Amino acid sequence: MTLKNIGLALLITVAGAVTGCAPATTPMDGPPTYTLDVQPILQAKCTPCHSTERMGMHNIASNYADVMKPVQSLDAQGCFNDVDQTMPKTVGECALISIMRGWMPFGSGCGAPVPPVPLLCVSDAEEAVIAAWVAAGMPQ
Repeated sequence: MTLKNIGLALLITVAGAVTGCAPATTPMDGPPTYTLDVQPILQAKCTPCHSTERMGMHNIASNYADVMKPVQSLDAQGCFNDVDQTMPKTVGECALISIMRGWMPFGSGCGAPVPPVPLLCVSDAEEAVIAAWVAAGMPQ
């Protein structure tokens, strides 16, 4: 590679970074969707309880229709009888609340200062994606 080609490649890289054209790091074009953004997180963090076992009466990690179902389980902590009295909540909304409060994934200790099983916990970045998705109306 000649010095001229190296300079041109460097210029293109810098220009792309400055204008936001770096392919792998650009933000999403619109709100997150269940299929592209949220389902992969749910499958990684909520399987098998909410993908095949129907815990809490839903399989949100494998079935979009369950996202929009009203919360039915009395053990939906903070979702069934919440303080702000904005019931009924959907399973998708309740999933976010449960993640934010550290209740889910169940038994992983995610609400503790030092989670015993950190790989199971939803990261701050993943939680932000789910929160943006819920705020956008949970698009498929």
